[in-house]
Amino acid sequence: MNGLLLHLSGPLQSWGNDADFDVRTTHRWPTRSALTGLLACALGRPRDSDNSDLAELGYTIRIDRPGQREMDFHTIGGGYARHLTPPTADGKFKKLGEGTILTERWYLTDAAFTVAVTGPPSVTHICGAALQRPKFGLSLGRRSCTPDTPILLRADVPDAVGELDRLPLHRLPSRGVPEPVTFIYDTAPEPGAKPDTEVRDRPGPRRTFTRRPVWQRERLLPHAREAGRGTQWIDELTAYREAAAA
Repeated sequence: MNGLLLHLSGPLQSWGNDADFDVRTTHRWPTRSALTGLLACALGRPRDSDNSDLAELGYTIRIDRPGQREMDFHTIGGGYARHLTPPTADGKFKKLGEGTILTERWYLTDAAFTVAVTGPPSVTHICGAALQRPKFGLSLGRRSCTPDTPILLRADVPDAVGELDRLPLHRLPSRGVPEPVTFIYDTAPEPGAKPDTEVRDRPGPRRTFTRRPVWQRERLLPHAREAGRGTQWIDELTAYREAAAA
């Protein structure tokens, strides 16, 4: 099935998980809701737009580098006069010196993901065109998380999921025995396979979310070179794209 190949890497990423106001966690890989938002942003759609066409897309995620979870303390109202601090539930203000709200913001650092996007050609085509010239600035979960490489690798790929086995891996070569690569599927990779977990990231109306099944597999990729980091990976990616276009 024709599709897109995307790459998501940067110093910081944050893929919203179940959270409350005080603690904002991140998932271990890009969520479906975040990927839908990324494409809607490239298309220039407002937040309350109908994205039912994007709901038809499927995502297969290859985890090139899982990264590490890091937490940032975030404060609201610190150093302000009492009447300028966040109000309480009854509309009053806390005592002087008690108006600062301390929250936790979690991120993934040094992570990299390659994503195959599949679905109706009419939808993948407009998404590919939008990613080449996005209407709004693109980010990796939060606006402060900017990508360090172009997000769109290839458009109109005949077998996008299959290409994940051949695309250069954005990680340093293994020492000795090659390390397996983790894949995340939103449909069963083998007929009748039971899902490994569920994730509450399927977007619905009025910013609601429902749960969906997820399958996780680890495989060795003999045809995907571990291309290193920085310019080494870019050189390998350029050679791959030139070979694919030949």
